[in-house]
Amino acid sequence: MSYTALYRKYRPSDFTEVAGQEHITKTFQNALKLDKLSHAYLFSGPRGTGKTSIAKIIAKAVNCEKAPTANPCNECDICLGIQNNTIHDVIEIDAASNNGVDEIREIRDKVKYLPSRGRYKVYIIDEVHMLSMGAFNALLKTLEEPPKHVIFILATTEPHKIPATIHSRCQRFDFRGVSDQEITSRLKDIITQESIQVEDEALHLIASSVEGGMRDAVSLLDQALSYADDQITVEDVHAIRGSVQEKDLLTIAQALTDGNVVDALNHLEKLLAGGKEVRRFMDDFIMFYRDALMLLNLPDSKSKKIYQEAEYQAFLKALSNDQVFFILDLLHETKNQMRFTTNPKIVIELLFMKWVSDQKQESLHLLKKQSDMEKTIHTLEQTVSDLSERLDRAPSPSEPATDRPFTEHVELPASDLRADEKATLNGPNEAPFEEGSIIRKLKDTTQADADLESQSTTEESIQVEASKDATQAANDTPPITSDSKPQAPPPFQPMIDRFFHKTYDTYDIKFVEDILNTGDREVRIDMVKKWYDIERFASGESLKFAKLITEGKMVATNGVMIIITYESPSTCNRLMKPEVHAPLVKLLSDYYERPIKFVALPEDLWDHVSDEFVKKFRAKKTPDEWIELTPIHHPKLKSIPTSQETYDDTINDTEKEAIELFGDSIVKVK
Repeated sequence: MSYTALYRKYRPSDFTEVAGQEHITKTFQNALKLDKLSHAYLFSGPRGTGKTSIAKIIAKAVNCEKAPTANPCNECDICLGIQNNTIHDVIEIDAASNNGVDEIREIRDKVKYLPSRGRYKVYIIDEVHMLSMGAFNALLKTLEEPPKHVIFILATTEPHKIPATIHSRCQRFDFRGVSDQEITSRLKDIITQESIQVEDEALHLIASSVEGGMRDAVSLLDQALSYADDQITVEDVHAIRGSVQEKDLLTIAQALTDGNVVDALNHLEKLLAGGKEVRRFMDDFIMFYRDALMLLNLPDSKSKKIYQEAEYQAFLKALSNDQVFFILDLLHETKNQMRFTTNPKIVIELLFMKWVSDQKQESLHLLKKQSDMEKTIHTLEQTVSDLSERLDRAPSPSEPATDRPFTEHVELPASDLRADEKATLNGPNEAPFEEGSIIRKLKDTTQADADLESQSTTEESIQVEASKDATQAANDTPPITSDSKPQAPPPFQPMIDRFFHKTYDTYDIKFVEDILNTGDREVRIDMVKKWYDIERFASGESLKFAKLITEGKMVATNGVMIIITYESPSTCNRLMKPEVHAPLVKLLSDYYERPIKFVALPEDLWDHVSDEFVKKFRAKKTPDEWIELTPIHHPKLKSIPTSQETYDDTINDTEKEAIELFGDSIVKVK
């Protein structure tokens, strides 16, 4: 037979022709140049990655007439003889068929004889994991201490089956699967030398379908060459592989997306009648949706022609990541079920029906959600309309304010609720007070505040409060004469005049009462939005204070007085010390452009205080009743005495720094 298979014809003859194993070829090239070869090697890795080829290259290199050399010359008689299998100093043994003790004993007996032509006898034992345990034991002593003229090279695809006693006597090299790019490059070299016409996409399909095996890729190219007429196309490769073309997968996927299970089943039947395997179809379908997921998130990550066509692009635009994940879960679940059935076609048919059924249920679910959303919007619109009517009926500044029910005059603290606004603004016919809602809002996060701020009911309640403020301002403002012009005070000046003359202890419950009784939730929302930009505003020495303050969470404020919570009580103690508290007050005042006071409280203490305030707020008998709270008692909070500043002056900087870092409960100054 004159024809030689391509994988044999283009088997690597030296290290430079080996694809994808640079970490191994470089090691052996250096060892050969320095003449530092070991007596035994173990090659492990997937099939068709070059294990036997490199073993024969080593055999030629160690016996080459030009040795020591990094590569065999492939010109001398010994290199050509080994390549043509005419020199018997290189012995290849298939352990799959010669796996008994007798065969290994024969090797042990003959290993002592000198080579006939070269300097070394090289034993290449392929699929060595197939040897019996007795054969392995017979090989042990010879493998550990062979004659100086012998080299053993063991090759296997299943290294875990090799006994540890064999492992320990060999240098192990792990071969990796060859990448698609390296396979494609090698195939292009072959088709150039063979003058074969192959589509680029067909080459990519061959490379991606062999799972890193170079020998499989060349064999598949050889098979496609026999099948095709003038040029190897993608269709030819699909035909000889038994795989499904992307256009057929797209047809089925589009039918299922449209809910047309009949068309999907008919097209599947046509593919199976054409000789396609059910399990191969499932693998290709999974890969099809895997590629879709990659293209959704990494555009242009594939070069297949179909992915550039308008039909596929339209199909892709209708998908989302969640849909693809849902489909891939269905496909993998079905693939697992196919392992336990004798008729996998039925499993795929059931998959298609379940697929369409689930999509219909999801569509109905989305329609229901849309209907519920429309009802919610309608309710909100009606609420806004009612609030507008009440605003229109509110007394003008020139009219005396009429008595209103108590519920219309309740002013909530900084963390007031949506439910309370509805109750106070819309009257008794609206939704009842929601139990526990004030507590939830007192502990509200910045994101939740931002969401609530966007709701229309809050906007309307702000308009009502603005109307009250305008009425009050009109009654308090003196008449304007020709010699005077109205001068509006800054918005936070009343709070500054009211509270900044007061003196508070370190953890004074009066400070907390003043904030909660006069708090403004909308002001807190505005201040919290800017909270984490303090670090950008700060510079120099103030930057470390900015990072310290933003570790906490602003939970309540009236615009000029703030409560900040921290997880650790020791952090609160540190922030309330004069040497830390004063720079923080200055930083906050400069940042918000008004005088600021703050207190730092532990989160567990704040939970207790806020719960107490909510309970007393609900029990209020008059809208102007001032809520008083239980004094703060916390075992880990330390009140700073007024003499602290004088005391700090008597200690040096090192002691101050130690106290600041570890706390005065640990550091004792003597």
